[in-house]
Amino acid sequence: MLSPNSHSRANVKLTIPQKIRLFLLYSFPVVLFCSYYPLISIASTESTNYELSLPLIWLFLFSVLSLKDFASAIHNIYKNHRPYLLSFLFPLYLSTTIIWSANPLRATLTAGILWCIIITSLTILTKYKAQSFFDKAKFIKIFLISSLCFCTLCWVQSILDCLGIDRNITLLCPGCTSYSFGFPHPSGLAIEPQFMGNLLLAPTLTALCLWARPAAKAHFFSRRALLFFSFFFSSTLFLTFSRGAIYSFTLGFIVLTLLSLIRLHNRAFLKTIPLLLLSFIFTLLMQGVFSAISYTNSTFASGIERSVSQLSLGEINLHFSNTDSDPATIDPSNSIAPVFDGYVEESTDVRVNLNRIAIDLATKSPSTLLFGYGLGSAGKVMFQAEKTSTPFEIIQNEYLSLLLETGILGLLLAVLITTLILLALRHIARPERYLIGCTVLCYLLTLLFFSGFPNAIHLYLSPVFLAASLLQRRPHRSSL
Repeated sequence: MLSPNSHSRANVKLTIPQKIRLFLLYSFPVVLFCSYYPLISIASTESTNYELSLPLIWLFLFSVLSLKDFASAIHNIYKNHRPYLLSFLFPLYLSTTIIWSANPLRATLTAGILWCIIITSLTILTKYKAQSFFDKAKFIKIFLISSLCFCTLCWVQSILDCLGIDRNITLLCPGCTSYSFGFPHPSGLAIEPQFMGNLLLAPTLTALCLWARPAAKAHFFSRRALLFFSFFFSSTLFLTFSRGAIYSFTLGFIVLTLLSLIRLHNRAFLKTIPLLLLSFIFTLLMQGVFSAISYTNSTFASGIERSVSQLSLGEINLHFSNTDSDPATIDPSNSIAPVFDGYVEESTDVRVNLNRIAIDLATKSPSTLLFGYGLGSAGKVMFQAEKTSTPFEIIQNEYLSLLLETGILGLLLAVLITTLILLALRHIARPERYLIGCTVLCYLLTLLFFSGFPNAIHLYLSPVFLAASLLQRRPHRSSL
């Protein structure tokens, strides 16, 4: 399904800026997983914390070094692919909303990051996808090994938390420790488990595709190694306990499986199904083990019960054991009871309520419905309307956040740019096209569960790097 660029790498003499960019390209998988730690706090206002992370620094450097190539890419699109210029309406409009934004400083910085993402994406896809000096196989190896390292970190975080190590040392977020559910759900070096789960979507799908296609194995890792990657990545994804990431991955995986069966007539991908089931069962058992050894009074069975209940939104209650308050099930040395016992309905209710607030405010008048309140203004607008207790609140749904800040016009332009991106995939060979398409689908689904554009840079750049390193053009005859 996937294979690296077979084009021989000639001895190309690179300039210093090109060498720096090439280094940045290869370092991207590592930098991306450091999405929150280390962090440089710059300033704080009544509605925004201004912080600098490694991905943001990476993005700024790469985009600045790519301005010349970006201009060349725009010229090429104008000459040969003019309809795709419509995709620039989205960032241009979002930048325009700074004029009426309730939070102009945040809006300006957000628009700047958006343009950096566009400059970086377009440069990578036009400059590096076909370059002989960009070793695609090397990038994929770095991508998978980096994922392996940070997945290992997640398991180490979980074990250390169960041993009672302070979260300031493990770097777990406040609600990630065993104190919440009886077992930890790690966040890696991300701000919370949901972000870590999202970071694992692309490498997990990639590893599964590589393992299911024996013809591609020799170019990357052995079959056993890819099997281990697939199992370990998916197990860690489940361990993050992020419902948004898990639901999105499940649907994306189902679509990828159906496409492999129907369009590629490939049954090999079916063997990934029992693998994922085994990884889920393994993680479930480990959550039970973590519950039994943690500093709470949870038991092995109650840990599994809580996990299944939360993931199923309270629809499945196993009742394997008595309640944790039963003296017969409590370890006297552990007297701390977890905060939650089963499905946390409040977490869903809070999201639904925030979504409702966003819709109410967006539809307050024809002008706000059409143009919104301006980029970066969601938290401040909700607070000023006395709908939330803090201006730092986010809507937890990027689409409704976009509606509130940029109106229907912003949403329509977002649909337009997404459609153009998906249409561009038609020039790519089918197997790779389906992997990239399903990865994009997963990320589009995760946007239903959180907001705060553009904090999660991986949502926008991961598919770009997959495209640059995995995609191969269709034969000329079938590219029409």
